[in-house]
Amino acid sequence: MSLRGRRVFVAAMLAAIVIATASGYLFATRRAQPPAPVLTVLTIETADGRKLSEEAFRGRFVLLNVWATWCPPCVKEMPSLDRLQAMKGDSGFEVVALSIDRQGLEVVQPFFQRTGLTRLAIYLDREARSMPALKITGLPTTVLIDPAGREIARWPGAREWDQPATVAEIDEHIARSRATTR
Repeated sequence: MSLRGRRVFVAAMLAAIVIATASGYLFATRRAQPPAPVLTVLTIETADGRKLSEEAFRGRFVLLNVWATWCPPCVKEMPSLDRLQAMKGDSGFEVVALSIDRQGLEVVQPFFQRTGLTRLAIYLDREARSMPALKITGLPTTVLIDPAGREIARWPGAREWDQPATVAEIDEHIARSRATTR
């Protein structure tokens, strides 16, 4: 290799090292910043037509499940979400099942009655704005949100939410979140 070729090679290697180092630094810096609150971007309506802001959920962990009555996996997991709310729901934790059905209460309320869902409140997003806001690409998708409104875990697809392993996984995320915010 000629002297000029060696110089070009060394310069290219140095440039690659500088770029890799800078990329690693930027990536590490981004990861160190806390995630932005997710509830601020959502419009949630209750069964009685009230619009809720992020303040309605502030101060507690929220397991936000985005679903629809026309989605078979969503329909299958709803009873387990209802049982999870019965098991864990209190002033510090709430399961929020957010329906994106365009017909809203007209289809969601009969579904709740037919399915025997009694512990979950009805929450509606008829315009499905939660999908792009939360970068959701499929239903159901469930997001665990900390008391400050930040996403701390995400599960695409259906699950049995009241199974011991799943409850333990949720509890682990909550404990880790509490430990990092102290």
